[in-house]
Amino acid sequence: MDAAAADYGGIRTYVDQLLPAWAAAFPEDRLLVVVPPGSTVDTASHERHELRVAGPSVVGRPVAQTRAVPALARSHRADAVLATNPTTTLRHPGAPLAVVVHDLRHELRPEQFGRGRRALRWGAYRRSYAVADGFVAVSQRTLDDLHRLHPSTAARPAAVVHHGADHALDWPAPGRAGPAIAFGHQTNKNPGLVVDAWAELARHGEPPRLTVLGLSAGDRAALAARVGRLGLDPWVELAAYLPEEAFRATVAAAELVVYPSDLEGFGLPIVEAMTLGKPVVIGPDPGTVEAAGGHAATASAWTPTAVADAVRRARAMDAAALEAARAHGSTFTWERSARATRALLEGLR
Repeated sequence: MDAAAADYGGIRTYVDQLLPAWAAAFPEDRLLVVVPPGSTVDTASHERHELRVAGPSVVGRPVAQTRAVPALARSHRADAVLATNPTTTLRHPGAPLAVVVHDLRHELRPEQFGRGRRALRWGAYRRSYAVADGFVAVSQRTLDDLHRLHPSTAARPAAVVHHGADHALDWPAPGRAGPAIAFGHQTNKNPGLVVDAWAELARHGEPPRLTVLGLSAGDRAALAARVGRLGLDPWVELAAYLPEEAFRATVAAAELVVYPSDLEGFGLPIVEAMTLGKPVVIGPDPGTVEAAGGHAATASAWTPTAVADAVRRARAMDAAALEAARAHGSTFTWERSARATRALLEGLR
């Protein structure tokens, strides 16, 4: 398993949860896991191989992966290679290669990326799509995007494998005494839209408290000015990245989760929140709609008025609706993800 790109964010969560689930479901399997140098990724009972990267990782890591992954596959006579991200070896490893595709946001929303990062994704991802023998897509939406934007991939085996959400059951006991939470660590999460929706709520009465998580210092300063102009300081708090324990506690205590992302491969916070019994607000993005399964309050458009209306509907959800959403969230397990991924690899051999 090439997990060399699993240093932070959603891919790190994916690897951190998939590996122990795989070990529990298939204790007889031997997995060699390639991780970033000095990584704190928990490889469970699997064998660990730290990738040696020379120079800046943005350039050095693909070179190191191209050298190390095929060599490891040969020396260990691998049955298959799973790349947990399309930034993997640039040449075929000699064993069947499956690539996990999380989203194609750099092609669908190129303005949300810097030029260098967009170019790196463009080159590395296209090469992975060319050499892969099969694909694991984290949603039907992602698989549809892959086939539409890269038609040659449709001729190869693929599986839609949703993430699990059962790791949230180990978080602090859920309640709803905390504020609503939204996310600001990437532009597609639309924190400005959420703040504008709170201004709309404020014009029609006192809005709920809101905390926007994951903002960089620069983004936090810009959004703070917006909050001040709108007179929302009594209700809106802007937070940086939280340590993992604090993040879990904050989500577990939240009144609701507001997630009007304009492009998601899957939208893990949606099913995490539902698993914890939280009302969820989403926009009309196909990835988030797929994850929510009809159990979220869906804004009709990415406008402050539409999001504010969805917040009102989410806050009005009754116990039966929340239980139905919780039951939906509970169907997303990492064991299921591990089994489906392994089945695809078996089919490539």
